[in-house]
Amino acid sequence: MKPLRIKQFILAVLLCVSTLGIAQSTSTPKTITVYGSVKKQPKKMIYKTEVTLTMDNGYYDDSPYKTLESLMAKYYEELKNLNIDTSKFIQDDLAYAATGYRKGGTVLRFETSNQEEIIKLTSVKMTQVTPSYVQVKSVFSEAEIKAMTKAAVADARKSAELLAEAADEEIDGLYSISGRYNVGADEYWRSANSGPEYFSVTVVYKLKD
Repeated sequence: MKPLRIKQFILAVLLCVSTLGIAQSTSTPKTITVYGSVKKQPKKMIYKTEVTLTMDNGYYDDSPYKTLESLMAKYYEELKNLNIDTSKFIQDDLAYAATGYRKGGTVLRFETSNQEEIIKLTSVKMTQVTPSYVQVKSVFSEAEIKAMTKAAVADARKSAELLAEAADEEIDGLYSISGRYNVGADEYWRSANSGPEYFSVTVVYKLKD
């Protein structure tokens, strides 16, 4: 074999050995992926609704309010009699324009952390006043999120141990964990009569060789 070919052969062998060594040192460990969850039990909730005030019904005899100002004044009077803080209302004329009513009016947005207050507000019955459905949003502190995460990881561990046992494997340790939560940002508005919510994490465990 010529010297040049010998050198090429030796380099090829060395390259194969190096590649094999890297592959062995970077081999992916055996893992098991599970999900853990815990029921959310918020200590604080925020409630919101929208109330539409419209002049569209002003043609009828039983609708005495001919101007938006008089209708709103009477509506606020009813609310104040129920000790509802009317300063919490945000008036949204653009939202009213999108409703398609033919005559004037407005939409009033209302948020509160007081459940009794939102119940009182939606109980007010007036001609030309239409309350929307109530939506709710949970509020969690950083400490509550940490507690939920710990509980969800514990739930994931139980699932991992059951699956590993069924496969004649044994958990070696935590490989990775993922989840998403930003305090005050991740919660979303939902229907007041929706079912329970759950906090979830994805956990990957290493299996013993």
